[in-house]
Amino acid sequence: MMHNFRERWHHMSQRERMLVLAGGVVVGFSLLFVLIVDPLLDNLERLDRQAVRKQKELTELASLGQSYLTKRDRLSKIEGRMPAAESHFSLLTFMEEAATTAQVRERITSMQPHVQSLAQGYQETAVDLRLEGIQLPELLAFLATIDQAPYDLHVRHLQIRPKFDNPVNLDATVRVLSYAKS
Repeated sequence: MMHNFRERWHHMSQRERMLVLAGGVVVGFSLLFVLIVDPLLDNLERLDRQAVRKQKELTELASLGQSYLTKRDRLSKIEGRMPAAESHFSLLTFMEEAATTAQVRERITSMQPHVQSLAQGYQETAVDLRLEGIQLPELLAFLATIDQAPYDLHVRHLQIRPKFDNPVNLDATVRVLSYAKS
């Protein structure tokens, strides 16, 4: 086969030899590009896309880390305002004392405690109070007493309805929540 190629080469004119050499060079460069350069360029483009995606993920991860730290600090502050296990804090007793302090104890017609265990070792204690014939300044004083509690208490529900016979007097339903580690 090599011998046939050499014979044909010698029988070619100078111009044909130049064309064959130019074609060989073009085919060689084409093979070089298709087999080596093009896969390298594709690989480089894929790596660039991955780098951009990883940069976005890194930014998102940093944002999530900051959000986590903020929420962890907030949880620490909230846990600092929770009653300690050895304090024997009772929301029901506190509500009675707050009603006495605000001078609305005689207006309480019902007081119902509810205890519910939550996820991750927390316990929610709720007290539903029903106050009848209370006036707005007395109700505000009672709510202020709850707000000034030594622990973190939340008024989750407050419903106020005026009495039909005397609109100055109100009926109120209040749900107060307290959280503690169980």
